[in-house]
This record gives sequence, structure tokens and C-alpha cells, in this order.
Amino acid sequence: MKIRRKTSECPNCRALLDKVYNFCPMCGQENTDNNVSFNMLIADFFNTFFALDSKFAKSFWPFLFRPGSLTNLYVSGKRMTYAHPLRLYLIASLFFFFVFTLASKKSIEDDENEGIIRTTYSLENVRGLDSANLAELTRILDKDRLREIEKDLEGRKMKNLREALEENLTREEKERLKQALDSGTLQLLRLIPALEETDADDTIRQVTDAVTIRNDPNDLEESPSEKKSDNGDGFFEIFNQIDWELINELKDNRKISDDQVYDSLHLENVSDLQEHVVRQLIRVNRADEELFAEFILKNLPLMMLILIPVFALVLKLLYIRRKHLYINHLIHALHLHSFAYLFYGVSLIIILYIINGEDSAAVFGFVGFLVVSTYAFISFLRVYKQHWFKTLIKFNITGYIYVVCILIFFLTELVISFLLY
Repeated sequence: MKIRRKTSECPNCRALLDKVYNFCPMCGQENTDNNVSFNMLIADFFNTFFALDSKFAKSFWPFLFRPGSLTNLYVSGKRMTYAHPLRLYLIASLFFFFVFTLASKKSIEDDENEGIIRTTYSLENVRGLDSANLAELTRILDKDRLREIEKDLEGRKMKNLREALEENLTREEKERLKQALDSGTLQLLRLIPALEETDADDTIRQVTDAVTIRNDPNDLEESPSEKKSDNGDGFFEIFNQIDWELINELKDNRKISDDQVYDSLHLENVSDLQEHVVRQLIRVNRADEELFAEFILKNLPLMMLILIPVFALVLKLLYIRRKHLYINHLIHALHLHSFAYLFYGVSLIIILYIINGEDSAAVFGFVGFLVVSTYAFISFLRVYKQHWFKTLIKFNITGYIYVVCILIFFLTELVISFLLY
């Protein structure tokens, strides 16, 4: 609600004005005096804020505790009394995705730092070590030292192996390994520094040689980039040519650029789109997981906003004989999503900071899903006024279609994010 400080005389044409006029009847200029103090502007700001907030206060009870009532009131024409559905949706959406982003970041950090999903590896699981070099390691290092090293073999295996060797080996043991292992493996394990000045292709070749060492020198195979598939020349043929092991081993080597990693794959007969996909695979594989997750998450609010008209269209088709206008279904969809965002946002906060244990969090999340589903079902009953059994059938159909749409939209959003990252 805009606040006007009305005057008795038009500042523009000097015509006399009655206080009921918002605009001058002679020249059309707005009847308000903007020549006010800073304190007056601050007072106007708070008056406008609380006037807007009063709509939310009046919407609070029917929105939270009477499913469907706010939709019926707004559709019936009482639009100045209650909050606008789109504004309510935007506030609830902003709140939910803010909390959801915090929860996603916390999950990634826990996964990396605290090891929510952790597996202990042995030296046999470390890629890039052939049987001969592995035998030299186990011969030179005693069993206790090997146990200490294997305790640290979690997460990114090669990275942690290097750290474990650096922390646990004595200088004498490092010297013995330097004499026993080849130069490629020593560079792979960081037991000798990489050459400061070397040609990029030579650097790639050295690391590639270390990664692709075979257990049996006589058991030579073609690298995945050299293999030819019998499946034709379709778009997905490129995935049969990619040396995934090489990409994983080079992901932490920051002296090698993404372009050099791509060149080392020696891919042939690829289209522009295939080349772009492979380069994006390399880029995403070497990217920071948290940054890539943020890039995906920032597009989710737009994706969900686009889904709202689709959801309303499903409601329109299911209730086509009820003669509801499409805009009425859209208002209903906005209110349902607003409640879901608000409730799930609060639930995420409770799960993150109050509830302890994955099992308790899963139970609480399931209860939250039941609450939102029950709210939506009651809202369907009150808005469309059909028998509960028929409403239940249409409610489930709507839910199934909506879940499929969410999956399709989310996969599309993932593909677009991957291609544009």
C-alpha cells in the first residue's frame, strides 16, 4: 500500500485539491508531497512493511491449518485481504532452497571430511600399481608399516596413498623404494618430484605409462581409446573409446591442463558435440565437487518454478468437467508448493541441527512427507469438492505424473548444467 502525503494545492498547476484526490483532476499529477525529511521516509518504509505484513498475518491461519481454504478465499475474490499466491510462493521457495543449499553443502563436507561413506582399501585396490611394483612395496616395507599406510587409504585412494607414504616412511625406506621402483611409479607416488621443465606431451606420457602398466608384460591389451566397437558409429560410441582410468588418474595432477588430458585420450573421428561432451566430462571430473553441486543447485528454483504451470495443467485435465479456470488451478498449485517448501524447509533445519542419527532423520523425513501429502489431499477435497474416493484416485494420478515430470525436468537440468559448466 503506497503512502501519499496529500496537499491542498497541486504543486504543478496550483489547482485547489480535495484530500480525496489521489491525482490532480486538472493536470493529472499525483497528489503527494515528496519533499520530506529522512525520518519521514523511514517511517513510511515501516508503515508500508507492516501494511504488507498484515496480509501475511491474515493468510497465516488458513494457509497453514486449513488446507485449500486460502485458495477458495482468493479465488472467490478476496484478494486485497490475503497475500498474493505468487509472492507467498517466492518467499517460501527462497526459504526452502536456502536451507536446501546449506544441507547439500553440509552433506558434501561431511562426505569429504568426516567420511559418511568410507571404505578402507588395501594396496591391491590402488590404481596405477602393477603387481611387480606392489611386490617391491610389500617387500621393502614391514607389515606394521603397511598397516599404518592402509589405514589412510580412504577416499581418493591415490591421493591418500601419497600422503600416507609421505607421513609414514623413513628417509631410508624412501631411498630403497627409489632404487627398486621405476621412475614413472616414483613420480606417481610423489617419491620423486615431477620435472620442473618438461614438454607437456612428455609429462602426459610419463603419467599415462605409470597408470597403464600391465600386471604381465606379455599380456598387452589395447587401451580403451584404441579399441574399436562393433556397435556402429552412433553418438554413444565415444564412451567406448574413453580411457576412464586415465581420466581418473590425471584428475589431481594440476600441472596438466584439461586440454592436455583430452589430447592424451587420442580420440578419433569425433563430432563437435562428442568432443564437447568429453571435454565437459574431464572438466567436471576434475572440478571441486562443492562448486559443481552449487552450480546445479542454483538452477533448481527456476526448474521448480517452470514445473508449477505443468502441475496446474495436470489439475486442469483431471478436473476438466469441474469448469475451473486454469488460473484457479495455478493459484491452488502455488499454495500447495508454498506449504510444501515451508514445511520441508523447517524439517531440514530440524534434521540438520536437532535430530541425531540417520535412522531418526529418515523417520522424521517420512513423517514430513506424510504431513505434506495429507495437507495436499485435504486441499484437493476442499477446492474441488468431490467424493473422497474419486479425489483419492485423482490425487494419486496427479502425484505419479508430477513425480515423473520432476524426474524428467531434473535430468534435463543436470544435462544442461553439465554441458554449460
